[in-house]
Amino acid sequence: MRNLLLAIVAILASAQVNAQKLTPKFLEGVWETEFHTVEFKGKTKKDFSIKISIKETGEQVDVINYVFNQNNLYIETFYSCNNWKAIGKIIVIDEDTMVEDVVSEFPGLLIYKRKPTNN
Repeated sequence: MRNLLLAIVAILASAQVNAQKLTPKFLEGVWETEFHTVEFKGKTKKDFSIKISIKETGEQVDVINYVFNQNNLYIETFYSCNNWKAIGKIIVIDEDTMVEDVVSEFPGLLIYKRKPTNN
């Protein structure tokens, strides 16, 4: 467990040094966590949107608010099925990986992987 924690801290630290700029254009597409499918749409902050669904059930998670701040994205969500509110801070690790630090009744880290597009 200690090694996992050290690895996560190292990843987060290196992400801040080598970070890809977190913008709507960078995010655009489908990303997955262990539990969610997240679709980011829009290339500018003006037309940006976020759609989150639970992988297992397909149920939607409401996005209450989101804010781009420096090189982070903060997302406030509400999952009505269990009355669960959360606030997450997302940072970029590399072109296809992000980490979200979730503050909620069940805090933790979510790792996002970009889903390849079928062109």
